[in-house]
Amino acid sequence: VPSPAHRLDRNTAGIVAFGKTDAALKELTLLFKERINVDKRYLALVKGIPPEEGTINAPSKKDANRGLVVVAPDGKEAVTKYRRLETFGSVSLVECELLTGRTHQIRVHLASINHPIVGDGKYGDFETNRFFRAHYGIEHQFLIAYRLSFKTVGEPLSYLSNRSFAISLTPKQEELLSQLRVARLP
Repeated sequence: VPSPAHRLDRNTAGIVAFGKTDAALKELTLLFKERINVDKRYLALVKGIPPEEGTINAPSKKDANRGLVVVAPDGKEAVTKYRRLETFGSVSLVECELLTGRTHQIRVHLASINHPIVGDGKYGDFETNRFFRAHYGIEHQFLIAYRLSFKTVGEPLSYLSNRSFAISLTPKQEELLSQLRVARLP
């Protein structure tokens, strides 16, 4: 039975890899755990204008009492690289690369540097989210796992070596970006 080798946060769109056989699933799971021969990229629409690029190295841990993940010195290692792609007044489109894979990592990291993801009901800026819901119909976080690339991969997945898979934004996501390009956001 085909099974997912990794997961995405609820309300995050994008690519998920499935193993069709037990051997393929085990190899995929190992690739995602080791993070050496696989590269996952995400697009996020964030509040504000972050620096052109950066690395967020902020350990995180789950706060079971509040049902949140928090940045904490005694947490597990969590590292995210990001690069600003485009700015639309008071919001920016960034590409994120996970160097580790912690729960809610991108969402927590971007919020920790005061650039929360637009539409994120858990870690986002509620005023920004209200504005985007009212003016653009954004109901969920604008976070998309849009590209998955493999480096050298062993059997039984050697056919994936040096291959990359990407998805296009949905028409609704493209329309939002088009509207933001001409809008005069404060």
